[in-house]
Amino acid sequence: MKIIVSEINHYWVHFQAGRTGSNLIYPKIIVKCYHDEDYVLQASFYPDGKSLPENYHDVNSKLVYLRYPVSMYPNVIDLLRNEKPIYFSYSEKSKLGYIRTGKEPIGEGENDADF
Repeated sequence: MKIIVSEINHYWVHFQAGRTGSNLIYPKIIVKCYHDEDYVLQASFYPDGKSLPENYHDVNSKLVYLRYPVSMYPNVIDLLRNEKPIYFSYSEKSKLGYIRTGKEPIGEGENDADF
């Protein structure tokens, strides 16, 4: 079972707009995540209540696609804005992925540390 793990140290947010009715553009929000200059993860946010496409790893581009309900966007953007280090992991077998912080001491406040 292959597990993909990478640090994220840059991100870019894209809010999509346009079309109405059955031609709505989805996902509504895309967060492109980078490790240095390498584009490693796309977190896509879909309307709540809609079924999410399966998470996916494109072996050619080495890009992982994680899909979330739009209600998770504030949590993800908060992590990206305020925490360091940040990582993501993805299991090719289970198709499960996550974005996480590094190991931090309890009560460390504004001082980040990864052990």
